[in-house]
Amino acid sequence: MDFEFKKKNYILLIVGLTFMASGLVLMVGGGAEDPTEFSDKIFDFQRLTLAPILLAIGFIIEIFAVMYREEKNK
Repeated sequence: MDFEFKKKNYILLIVGLTFMASGLVLMVGGGAEDPTEFSDKIFDFQRLTLAPILLAIGFIIEIFAVMYREEKNK
């Protein structure tokens, strides 16, 4: 059986999923313990800048992993 995805495709998929998972984990938290208080922690660098960048990189890697095809030697 000949699969379209090769080992490199699967490795890239795992790398992309790791980037996306780390971006989602970095977005979690920052809320106040008391619901009547407002916490400025939700506006820090980690949640507003770093996490979305990691998510975007993860999506780009995933698209590349799906579209990547090794060149055939002639």
